[in-house]
Amino acid sequence: MQQKGYMTVYLSLVMGVILSLVLAVTAAARQNTIRMYVECCADMALDSALAEYHREMLEQYDLFFIDTAYGTGDPSFHRTEEHILEYMNKNLNPAEEFSISGALDITGLTAEGASLLRAGVATDGGGEVLKYHIVQYMKDISGMSLAESILTEGEQLKSLRERDMEAEWDSADAALKEEITGRKRLQDEQWNGEIPETPSDAVKATRGEGVLGAAAQGMQLSAATLSDAQRPSRRTLNQGTGLSEPKEPAEGMAENGLLYAYIMDKCGYFGQEKENSALCYQVEHILQQTGSDQENLKKTARELLVLREAANAGFLFSSSLRGQAREAAGVIAAILLMPEVTDAIETVILFAWAYAESVKDIRILLKGGKVPVVKSEADWNTPFSQLLTYRSHLDSWQSAENGLSYREYLAALLVLHGSDHAVNGLMDIMESDIRRTTGNSDFRLDGLIDGMEAEIFVTGKFGGNYSIQRTYEYE
Repeated sequence: MQQKGYMTVYLSLVMGVILSLVLAVTAAARQNTIRMYVECCADMALDSALAEYHREMLEQYDLFFIDTAYGTGDPSFHRTEEHILEYMNKNLNPAEEFSISGALDITGLTAEGASLLRAGVATDGGGEVLKYHIVQYMKDISGMSLAESILTEGEQLKSLRERDMEAEWDSADAALKEEITGRKRLQDEQWNGEIPETPSDAVKATRGEGVLGAAAQGMQLSAATLSDAQRPSRRTLNQGTGLSEPKEPAEGMAENGLLYAYIMDKCGYFGQEKENSALCYQVEHILQQTGSDQENLKKTARELLVLREAANAGFLFSSSLRGQAREAAGVIAAILLMPEVTDAIETVILFAWAYAESVKDIRILLKGGKVPVVKSEADWNTPFSQLLTYRSHLDSWQSAENGLSYREYLAALLVLHGSDHAVNGLMDIMESDIRRTTGNSDFRLDGLIDGMEAEIFVTGKFGGNYSIQRTYEYE
């Protein structure tokens, strides 16, 4: 049985308004759902990109970075963009990844492109990005006590670095010989020009052999080298956008101290070599940056010698040990019949004595002993009687309990060279060591990024274009 129905004019007018409202609300809900879905998928895509951190950088150096080369040896932001795009489409269309019976795609979205607007490369700003993350890591795992200790030791040595004792020694020796020659010619027209040899002459004759030859005698030294191709400090680097706000460069003294502490913790050095490393003396390379283990160690030993000479000469000239040099100088002056040059002879003998003690100091450090920055007579290891034959007595010494070890002297030298220099050398060490690991033979430090600001473009098959910007970084 059919029923008759009818619609009033009023209802027909109202129904049009109601339908328009329902369709408008439905369209708005659909648009908002799509936007939220795009945002959620973008967040997951960038999270997934960050999850592809370089495993060896984390394993060896406890730092999170994305390798934009992805093992190819050809770093490019475009590769990271492709990875973000791939993850985005997997999130937008899960049914393509997982077999879901009866699944319908009511959004019809596809990611068409991804672009990195900003990405900081580890080597940007001379390693500024790398240093920032090192300092953040050190702040997380340690207090400031170690950094403060290293900075204090560096300050102790800073004043010693200002003096070149061997130049002063050479100058005093030349002045002495000139004075003796002038006086002898005035006194004796038949003088043949010969000057009796002093302990200073005998010790100075050994200087040309270099400190490492004496201090490391009997030790087996590494012959490893590093080519320029393996050193970021020697090639043109890829550029990123550097540190992003609100990050600030780690430039303070405390931050520098944390950098030096990190280097001493992560890198090997003479006597404490790191396994499977390209260079055995890594801290020495960071200091000298020559690409050769032996050359780096040689220059480091030479640098330590300069510091020790200044400290030892300063001690000798004010200690009671000076009397022994005075007696020897008096004897030589008497032989020359020139008592007026006693002071000058004493001075050059003291310089020679300080040098001999300094060579022994380097030997002590390389052997694992400790040497105080400023010595007392109890810490002195070279008797005056052994001065002429000091190289035969280099293993006759006692380590000072309150002194600094070789490791501590190296840390202090890092302070003297400065943080920019340290970061430069550290980048060489990091890259060369990671290249020795499986699958990383073409690894490049300037291919690492610490995060990104990305813009992703999405289209819908039912119409509409969408774009979203997101910033994800390692903190």
